[in-house]
Amino acid sequence: MRDSPVSIGIYRKHIALYRYLNNAWIFTDLLRPSLKSQAKLLLESKSKAKRRYSVPKRSGVVFSRRLDKDIGTLFTSQHDRGIFETNIISMVSRVEAFIQDCIALVAISHPKKLGLLVDGKTGVPLDLFLGTESREEVIRRFAIMKSEELMYSKPAEYMRKTGEVLSIELDADLLTDFFEIKASRDIIVHNSGLINDSYLKKAGNKSRGNQGEELKIDATYFRHVLVTLKKLSGSIQMKTEEVYK
Repeated sequence: MRDSPVSIGIYRKHIALYRYLNNAWIFTDLLRPSLKSQAKLLLESKSKAKRRYSVPKRSGVVFSRRLDKDIGTLFTSQHDRGIFETNIISMVSRVEAFIQDCIALVAISHPKKLGLLVDGKTGVPLDLFLGTESREEVIRRFAIMKSEELMYSKPAEYMRKTGEVLSIELDADLLTDFFEIKASRDIIVHNSGLINDSYLKKAGNKSRGNQGEELKIDATYFRHVLVTLKKLSGSIQMKTEEVYK
């Protein structure tokens, strides 16, 4: 029963995330057939004229000229891979924000948990302490600050800390799936989708290819990402509900 502020807060954030993830799937599923059909029309175009497309610049717009086949190739690329990459980047960010919010919620309600988020050398910043009127507000702002800082660490580290702060234990295989998804997201953003040594180390035995190869990002993998992220969110919500009744 969700009767504690922590349980209610995490449940609401889980439902919002769940809806966002489902919307990402619905949007992608509905848009891809249109991308495919439009790509077919453009690729079959016999026009030799370059059409003008307006592109923003610092002030106003500039016109960039493209053949129909150029735009057809762009649509094909988005249908085959691009739309999945864009959504995976956004979905992982939303899940990390959810994890960060869960940590902050627990730490605010149970301030002793803040000890798990500091390294023993740093305390509450003086400007935060002096600039805040109430103890509760100091705790709230400090918890938010430390939970945000935690998310800059490696996924294995921030998930370990998440388990400690939330007093839950997540399935090891679910976590390794998440680490691989996070590693894939990093490769999409930082290495043009090409597998490198960093990906292989982060993904471990869940890695999906060899160094130098293009990481496979398709409809099957996108479904795996969606299901895994929903499962992770749901697991955090259910397990915290058991702890914070």
